[in-house]
Amino acid sequence: MSSAIKKGTPKHRSCTLDGENPICELFNNFPMLNVRQVSKAMGINYSLMQQYVNGRKRPSFERAMEIEEYIHSLGEALTKVKIG
Repeated sequence: MSSAIKKGTPKHRSCTLDGENPICELFNNFPMLNVRQVSKAMGINYSLMQQYVNGRKRPSFERAMEIEEYIHSLGEALTKVKIG
C-alpha cells in the first residue's frame, strides 16, 4: 500500500469506507484529489460530483466508468512526469 493512500477517518462526512460508495472512497483514499478540480477537468457539474461523493446520487455505470478512466489517465500522465 502506498504511503499516499490513507485509510481512517473519512474526509467526506457521509462516507463510511465500507465499499458502498467507491466514489467517496476514491476521494478519501487520495485526499490530494480535489473534487472540484476533477469535476471541472471532466466537465461534470461540481454539485453533481459532490452528490456522487456524498452518496445522495449514484452515477450510472457509464458515468462511473468515465470517472474511473479519467483517474487512470491522470495516473498515467503522472508516471510520465520528469523532474530534473
